[in-house]
Amino acid sequence: MKTIKSIIFFCLLINLISCAAIKTTDKKIDYELNRLLETKSFFKLRDAITENKAKLSEDRLLYYNVFIANAFGKHEQSNEYIDQLLKNYPSTLNDTMHLKLLDIKADNKIYNYKYKEASDIHNEIITQHYKILDSAELANYKNVQSLFGSLASVKPQIVHLNQDVIISATLNEFNHLMTPVKSNGITEKFIFDTGANLSTISESQAEKMNLKIIDQKINVGSATQNNVTSKLAVAENFYVGDIRFENVVFLVMPDDQLSFPQINYTIKGIIGFPVIHQLGEIHLNKNGEIKVPVNRNKNNLRNMFLNSLTPVVRAVSGKDTLLFTFDTGAKSSELSMKYYKQHESIIKAEGKHQVVQRGGAGGLKTINTYVFENFPIEVGTKNLKLPQIHVSLEAFNFNKYFDGNMGQDILMQFNTLIINFEEMFIDFE
Repeated sequence: MKTIKSIIFFCLLINLISCAAIKTTDKKIDYELNRLLETKSFFKLRDAITENKAKLSEDRLLYYNVFIANAFGKHEQSNEYIDQLLKNYPSTLNDTMHLKLLDIKADNKIYNYKYKEASDIHNEIITQHYKILDSAELANYKNVQSLFGSLASVKPQIVHLNQDVIISATLNEFNHLMTPVKSNGITEKFIFDTGANLSTISESQAEKMNLKIIDQKINVGSATQNNVTSKLAVAENFYVGDIRFENVVFLVMPDDQLSFPQINYTIKGIIGFPVIHQLGEIHLNKNGEIKVPVNRNKNNLRNMFLNSLTPVVRAVSGKDTLLFTFDTGAKSSELSMKYYKQHESIIKAEGKHQVVQRGGAGGLKTINTYVFENFPIEVGTKNLKLPQIHVSLEAFNFNKYFDGNMGQDILMQFNTLIINFEEMFIDFE
C-alpha cells in the first residue's frame, strides 16, 4: 500500500513540476507589453497585463507589475516586487532590465522622502551600469545622485493634517494659483504648481525666510529646456495655508532666473509636486480656493498615473485617447510634438501657424506652433471644447512620450477640480 501511495505521490510531483515548467511567456505578448512599457502607455499596459496574466511567467508578471505599481502610486509594493525579482529571478534580468529596476526603486524611495537611499541606488547605477549609458544619461544620473546625495541627512518630509482645511488662494493675472505660505514668521504667496517636480524658491526669498541652505550646485531643466544652476534649501517648518509641513526641500534659483521683466513679473516661490502629492486629495475651486479633506473620495475613474514626479492624465478627443502631463501652473493647455507628428496633415490643413513665447525658469523662449480651434476634449466625467489650443512644433523632454500638457484653461472650466493621489484620478464638479 505504501508503495502505491509513493508512486501516486511521485506522479503528482512530476506533473506539478511539468506544469511549472510549461508556464512560459508568450513572446508576442511579451513584445507588446514591453512596447507599452517603453512608450509609457501605462493604462494600456495595466489592462494588457490583466488580460494576459495567465500567459505570463511569474518573473515577467513581477517585472511588469513593478512599473504598474510605481505608476499608479503603490511605491512600497513596487519595491517589494523588485526585491522578489532580484532575489528569486536574477538570471532572467539582463543589464538593461536591472538598470530600469534600480531606477524605479530610487523613484519609489524619493516618494517616501528617503533621499540617502535614493542617492545610494543612483550611485550603484553610475558605478555598475555606466557601460550601457550614453554620456548624456550618465551625466544626468550623476547630477541626480548629487542632488539627493546632498540631502542625505535631511529627514523625510511630514505633513500635519488632522482636519479639513480651506486655503484662501487667489488667481493672479497670469492664472497662477497664488497660495499663502509661511516659514520662520515670514509670509508670502507662492504658485501652487503640479508641474514643478520640486518646490522652488528665489535666493532672496530663501534668505528672507532663513531657510537652511545646502551649498551644492545642481543643474535643473525647465519648461523652456534651459539648464539652470541651482542650490538646495530645507524649510524645517513650512506652512501652506494652515497646513504645517516639516523638512520641505526647495530648489534655490537665482532671482534673475525667476524674473520676467518683459511682462513685469517676479516669482518668489513655487509649491511643487512633492508637497502637493503628500496632501492626498485637493479640491481647487474656480475662484482659487483650495480645500484639503481628511476623508478622501473613492472613485473608479483611475485616469491618472505618475511619470516620476509628474502626474499624467488620460483624456479623450474624438476617436483619440490622449495622455496629458498635468500642470496647474500652466495658463493654457498645449498639444505636443508627438501629437503633431500623428496628426500632421489635419493640423496643417486646419490649423494656423503662430509664433508664441513660452515661460519657465530661465526666462522666455520663442517657439513655433499651430493653433487649433474648437478642440473637443473629455476629461474625467466632463466634456468641453477649447476655443483654441496650440500644437507645439518643438519637442520638450517633459512630455516627450505624451500628447500634451493640461493647463488652467481646462482645469477652470468647471467650479471645482478634484485631484486624488490615493485613487489616482482627477474629475470635476
